Amino acid sequence: MKILKSLSVIFTLMLVIILFSCNKNESSSSSKVEKFKVDPLPVIEDAMKKGKFLILIFESESCQYCTKLHKEVLEDLDFKQKLIKNNVAIAIINVYGDREVVDPETRKYMNEQILAYVYRVQSFPTIIFFDPNKNYKKYAVIPGFINKQKFESILDYLGSGCYEKVEYRKWLKNGEKC
Repeated sequence: MKILKSLSVIFTLMLVIILFSCNKNESSSSSKVEKFKVDPLPVIEDAMKKGKFLILIFESESCQYCTKLHKEVLEDLDFKQKLIKNNVAIAIINVYGDREVVDPETRKYMNEQILAYVYRVQSFPTIIFFDPNKNYKKYAVIPGFINKQKFESILDYLGSGCYEKVEYRKWLKNGEKC
């Protein structure tokens, strides 16, 4: 009888642990998917139609630095205002996704995985900038996380048009002037 009671307690504990871990995984996976809730295709097409500077951010669901980028930078109201002020659009690309996107350089339609392959994305996040004044030719690539202050500085650099005249570091040394 004691053995049966002990087994019952052990079984109940195991069941509680399994259910708890399943709920934990479900809640974390739903938050991961949130970063891919906006379809990147209309964002890319709209940016190209309106002549906006375009930034593609390549991410994976499990990327901790991608989540950090969203929480600390992309979701910040001041940052969003900088995007508008500097005429910049950002599209988030799921490197393992199968949504249709368009390559800004070639204007060819493909899925997200192929676009990530085309740009040789190997780390997450990878941030790629496309220049509207050069028919959306790739301007720069930043592999990895960048903080809000530096990202906003880059947006101001692009929005000022100084990127066509001086290097970013020289622009910073000049007090953010061309």
